[in-house]
Amino acid sequence: MLKRIVLAAVQFIAFAILLGIGGYWDIVRLVLQLRPGLKWFADLFPLLRFQVTANHVLVANGILFAGILCVLILLIEALRKASRSTMLITVSTYVVAVILSLALKIGLPPAS
Repeated sequence: MLKRIVLAAVQFIAFAILLGIGGYWDIVRLVLQLRPGLKWFADLFPLLRFQVTANHVLVANGILFAGILCVLILLIEALRKASRSTMLITVSTYVVAVILSLALKIGLPPAS
């Protein structure tokens, strides 16, 4: 039981870090392009931008990065023949991390 809790916490932290880095991918990409040896890495992932409202632009690279990590974790769990509850924990951790990051990035709706 403790192993599953620790696994969920580590996965949530990894998803949150990737969502944070991807949320500011336009800045990270600009810094990488200014470095002479890392320009190829910046061009590896394109910038995904969406206009949410008139004042908010959502950079969706974090969802892409965390989704790739989630698929990789699920593939490793499938190859290890892990239980379905472990895969359910992984998917639910990803969903919670995405919902929290979108709530922090876009903002929560008004209470009234």
